[in-house]
Amino acid sequence: MNSIVEPTQAQLDNLVKPYLKVQSSGLGFAIGYASPRFRNHGSIYFAGSVQNQFGAPLGLNRDTLFEVASISKTFTATLYALFIRSHSSTLGDFIHPKGPLRIRSSLAGIPLDSLMNYTSGLPQDNDDGAVDTPPYWPQPYSELGMLSYLDAAPPSIFPPGKLYRYSNLAFAIMASILGAKGGTSKPGPQHFEKLMREGIFEPLLMQSTFFDKVSLAQLPLGYNYDYARKPAKLPYAAATSGWPFFPAYFGTGGIVASPNDMWQWLLFNMGITQNRVLSPLLPSLQSPSTTVEWEHNQLGLGWFIRLAEPGWSPSIWKDGDLAGFNSYIAFLPSPNPGTVASQAGVFVLANADGITDIQTNDGIEFNCQRSPADYAGANAAWTNQYIPGRSTQPPQAGVKPEAEGWLCHMRTSDNRGPFCLPISA
Repeated sequence: MNSIVEPTQAQLDNLVKPYLKVQSSGLGFAIGYASPRFRNHGSIYFAGSVQNQFGAPLGLNRDTLFEVASISKTFTATLYALFIRSHSSTLGDFIHPKGPLRIRSSLAGIPLDSLMNYTSGLPQDNDDGAVDTPPYWPQPYSELGMLSYLDAAPPSIFPPGKLYRYSNLAFAIMASILGAKGGTSKPGPQHFEKLMREGIFEPLLMQSTFFDKVSLAQLPLGYNYDYARKPAKLPYAAATSGWPFFPAYFGTGGIVASPNDMWQWLLFNMGITQNRVLSPLLPSLQSPSTTVEWEHNQLGLGWFIRLAEPGWSPSIWKDGDLAGFNSYIAFLPSPNPGTVASQAGVFVLANADGITDIQTNDGIEFNCQRSPADYAGANAAWTNQYIPGRSTQPPQAGVKPEAEGWLCHMRTSDNRGPFCLPISA
């Protein structure tokens, strides 16, 4: 890698142009890019416009709130590393008949690390139709309801630590463990929220909160995209905010954060900003915590660790999506996390879910993971990739690719995504 490249305003404008062409009103993006080499360590780019849940205009700026969805898992894992990891090893350490965590002893052997690195043995629950809830699912789904389900009729588990299985339930259980530390009364998300606020949000100067504390007048209206709709219809529709799993699953997806909050989280995890208590945790969070891998990713605590391969730069990353919202954060690995700063990072917040599956209704498809050799003659860093038979844009003959590597917004279902940070010239 020769140099770190800071994106230009024109590149960023071109990046979001196809989406804003499809939806010119109500769709907003916040894209943060950072490097210790950039002036002020980088910046946050905004595009589009948003309105609140009642249809009134809402400012799109550093303080606008977004549901960050499963990026919440990286916060829960950090809180685990801060308060629990050094003195407890299995779920059995917290299961007590008269204690706040009363669940079936069949779960006692699950290692706590495996709850945080997607190898718990709990059923994979991010697939369509996956269910790990009571047969008669109460709404709202409380933490006490979840724990009583795990006591009365828990799901069957696979041997922990053997295979990758993405489990939202695993992070919800960890939030209950952390909540038990934060309070001694009956289970409730307020203890976990208090611990998160005091342990992470306040030390890192973040104003983040959880979904139950957000005014609908301050939360953007989100949209779900579905390109299977007939061409005569718009490919998007307004979405109901939140998640039926809340508040029980706040530890897996309940954080609501502003672009400024995500900027602080990015700089902290990149090691650009330091915290005396939290920074020493980064090596364990951003290093492989198991020998299990998933699709050329090693598994940290909460984080995925993308391995280097032709056309890919290595990265530490996590994405998230809930109805109406999509989020992503990634940065280059550091040789010594928390001490030596990562050299490039990016986050993306958008009030739309599904826009990274089939990118626009004119058939253009992004595919950022390819190497420049795959797009010889194409301007391949930030603009639409030319894919023969798919793209409406021909390659630009004689134009040198802008970058040798990118940090891309990948969806875990298909590893495609449009949000690419050029990181080498």
